[in-house]
Amino acid sequence: MAATTPIGSGGTLEQGDFSSGFNAAPGDYIAFLKEFYKGTVVADLVYKNHPWLGLVPKNPEVRGTVYPKPVKYANIVGQSALYETAHNNQAAARRQRWELSHIDNYAKATVSNKVIELSLGNPAAFREALTDSVDSAYSAFANDVDFEILAKYDNGARAALTGGIATLTLSLGGGEARFFEVGMKIQHSASPHTALSTSGEVVTVTHVDRVADTIDVDASFTAVEAAGDRLYREGDFGAKAASLPSWVPGTSVTSTAWFGIDRTVDTRLAGVTAVQGTGSAAPYLKCLVDTGAILYKEGSSPDICLLNPVDHAALAFETETRGARYVNLGASSGSMSYSALSVMTGAGECPVVATPALAEDTIAMGERSAVELFSAGGLPRMFKKDGSFYHREEGADTLAFYLFGYYNQVVQSPIKWAYRSDIVA
Repeated sequence: MAATTPIGSGGTLEQGDFSSGFNAAPGDYIAFLKEFYKGTVVADLVYKNHPWLGLVPKNPEVRGTVYPKPVKYANIVGQSALYETAHNNQAAARRQRWELSHIDNYAKATVSNKVIELSLGNPAAFREALTDSVDSAYSAFANDVDFEILAKYDNGARAALTGGIATLTLSLGGGEARFFEVGMKIQHSASPHTALSTSGEVVTVTHVDRVADTIDVDASFTAVEAAGDRLYREGDFGAKAASLPSWVPGTSVTSTAWFGIDRTVDTRLAGVTAVQGTGSAAPYLKCLVDTGAILYKEGSSPDICLLNPVDHAALAFETETRGARYVNLGASSGSMSYSALSVMTGAGECPVVATPALAEDTIAMGERSAVELFSAGGLPRMFKKDGSFYHREEGADTLAFYLFGYYNQVVQSPIKWAYRSDIVA
């Protein structure tokens, strides 16, 4: 094996010694994949249309079953204009630690043996067939990770119903149909979303209407569906990474321990509630500027703001006549960059980036350095150390390639972030 190349979340993909391009027979798919999917190629595949994945700080070297992340939630109190008082009131800063575990995620790509045989002697045809499948797996993996770390709902939910089922059609909230695919198997949970309904029964999505924001399914759930109920992809319930909105919901938390800490002890452990932004000729701009001011008041220096593309467009219209300033932000690796609008906060300019995974009419603003996407190795990876992470399919004349990753997201200092799910009424 040659040296490793950074990819994804800062991890590595073992790279073969094929510097002159793919000249081997098409059967040498491992050699080809190692040559083609170098660090820059993989990073660009993962970061394209996923700005938060490209911009969030990453730590790919986290091992062990639990990742303890220290957090300070109160400064020392032994301070006074009087020496004796400062001495008598001395107390250390309050510290605890978040205790997180890795989340598992997999994506699978397949190539038929017939395609491999038909492309013998034609490396270009082989590359096109193989990369089409593997690229799709990378895209699916990135879409899923980006969604879950920015998801609006709890426990891995992809959407909330706006009403009961009607002729096998489920009506969803703003733009949430985009989180489903035809053929996806889904499950259902009623309020308070602590368990799957009816032993976790599964139905299959048969139609997705991204205009009407509805999905059709092949059967009704046994439990009666109602507004506010959650929908999950099969296997996702309670098994996804904690999203940014769940880390920083503002003050709406209970005393239930969150990764080992009771967040009601100090509201700074649950982040800042962003300003709603209504009652203004420019509600989006007002929301962002006022939220930036609140964050600065709490000691944060916000350097990133995330909006859904629909809301980002509204902000662009509001700021166009004011001489809006546009900037480009580069990803942490690869060649991707993202366009952003700048708004002023007490701490200076804050770039506003459009990210499709964030729900409509929501805002997330804060310091990038206060968040960490940690993983055990690169995110995602394809090969084991011996470079052979593939196998023949049971009962099919195909080869299967797997992408995998083990990761989670932690907000090290929630008070440096603000979130709101209703910018305008």
